[in-house]
Amino acid sequence: MNKNLQKNSQKKALVVGLGVSGIAAARLLQKQGWQVAVSDQREAQELEPVLQTLADFGISEFETGGHSEKFFLNRDLIVVSPGVPLILPIFTAVRRNGCEIIGEVELAARFTDCPLVALTGTNGKTTTVTVLGEIFAAAGINTFVGGNLGRPAVEMAKERFSAAILELSSFQLEGIKSFHPKIAIILNLTPDHQDRYPDTAAYLEAKTAICQNQKRSDFLLLNRDDPQLKAYGVAMQSRRLAGENVPETLFFSVEQEIETGASWLKDEITIKVPCPDGGFIERSIKAPTPKLPGAHNRSNYLAALLTSLAWGIDEETIISTLNTFAGIAHRLEHVASRAGVDFYNDSKATNIDAVIKAVASFERPLVLLLGGYDKGADFTVLERYLKQGLRELIPFGRAADEVARQLSVYDQGFRAPDLRGAVDRAVAVARPGDVVLLAPGCASFDEFKNYQERGDTFRSLVRMDNSPI
Repeated sequence: MNKNLQKNSQKKALVVGLGVSGIAAARLLQKQGWQVAVSDQREAQELEPVLQTLADFGISEFETGGHSEKFFLNRDLIVVSPGVPLILPIFTAVRRNGCEIIGEVELAARFTDCPLVALTGTNGKTTTVTVLGEIFAAAGINTFVGGNLGRPAVEMAKERFSAAILELSSFQLEGIKSFHPKIAIILNLTPDHQDRYPDTAAYLEAKTAICQNQKRSDFLLLNRDDPQLKAYGVAMQSRRLAGENVPETLFFSVEQEIETGASWLKDEITIKVPCPDGGFIERSIKAPTPKLPGAHNRSNYLAALLTSLAWGIDEETIISTLNTFAGIAHRLEHVASRAGVDFYNDSKATNIDAVIKAVASFERPLVLLLGGYDKGADFTVLERYLKQGLRELIPFGRAADEVARQLSVYDQGFRAPDLRGAVDRAVAVARPGDVVLLAPGCASFDEFKNYQERGDTFRSLVRMDNSPI
C-alpha cells in the first residue's frame, strides 16, 4: 500500500466524474482522511441522490454543470473517472500547476498489496474475467473480481485479498502511472471508440499501457491470432532477449500451434511454457467442452487457462471449471427456444468485430437485429460475413437508416423505430430452425441507459407470455 497516500489528512483531492467508480474513489479517499471534492458535467438536479449520498459520508464540496479551472486548481491529487477524457483542456491547466492526475484503477492499486491480474481487449473481457474469477475461487484463492465489469476497482481496498482480477477498458488504462500487474492479458484489438482515438496506433498504445510497468518476473499474454498483437508480442520477445527488463510474453492461439504459450486445435490443448532453468514444460491436455458457441469463446477460455497455469493453479481445477462455465448475461446468452426458433442476446456486441464473432458462432439461418446508437461504425465490413445464412437483417433504433444504407444489399425496406419493433419483426419472419440474434453493433444510448438494460428488455420481450412466437 502506498504510505504517502495513507497519511495525507491535510491534503486535497478532487474526483472528476460521479459514475460508480467515481463515487467509490471519493469515498475511499475520504475514509483515508483526504479533504475530498467532486466535479461532474451534469447538473445538480440530476445528481441530487448521488450528492446526498456523498454528503452523508462527509463530502459536501462539489461542482456541477461543468468543470472550471478555479475549482480544479489548488488540489494535491485529481482522480479521473474512465468516462472523462484526459485530453480535456482543464487537465492541461492543472498539470502546469504540478497537480498529479490519475485514474480510479491507479488509485485502487495504490491501496492494495495483493498481486494483480489485469485484462483488456476490444471484446471478450467480461466473459474471460468472469471465468477466471470462477477458476480462482475453485482453487480456494480469496480473489477480488472487478474493474470495468461493474464492481469498482477501488473496492479491492476494503479487505485483504490474495489476488485481484481486473477487467480494464482503454479509458481506464489512460489513467495509470505505477499500476503493475503480475499477469497482463490482451485478448484482441479491433476498431472501437473511433470517437476517442484518432487511429489504430493510438488505440494500440492505449491498450498496451497495461504492461508498461511490468518486469522480467511478470507475464504478458497476447492473442497471436490478432495481427497487431502478434507483431507487438514478437517485438517484446526480442526486447527481452536483448536483456531489457520486460515481461515474459506468452501467446495463445486457436488457429495455429505456437512456440511459447498455449494453442487449442480441434479437441486438444498444447502447452509450451518456459521454465526458470531455460527449458520448456511441454504437454498436451484434452480440451474442455465449452457451453458457449464460437471460436472467439475458445480463445477466451484459452486465455483464462494460460493465465491460471501461469498463476500456478492445477490443470484439473482449471478444466473442471471451464467445462461447467455457462457464460454470462448479454454475451451470446441463450434467452429462449420458441416454436423451433432460438433467441440469443448479445447486447454487449457494441462494435463490428463483436457482431462478426457472434454471427460466426452460428451455422443456422439468422435473423439479425442490428442498430441502436451509432458510434461511427463501418457496417459494410459485415457484408461478406452475412452472405450465407441470413434470413433477414432488421435495422433498428437511431442507426436504422445508416445500417440499411451501408448494407443496402440486405435492405428489405423495413426499419424498426426501437427494439420492441425489431423483436416483433423478428418473430414475424423467423422460421423453425432459425436463430434470432440481437448483436446490435452499436451503443444503446438512443433508447437505454446501457447495454445491460437493452439486453434485459430484449429478454423480456422474447419471453412475454402473450408473445405470438
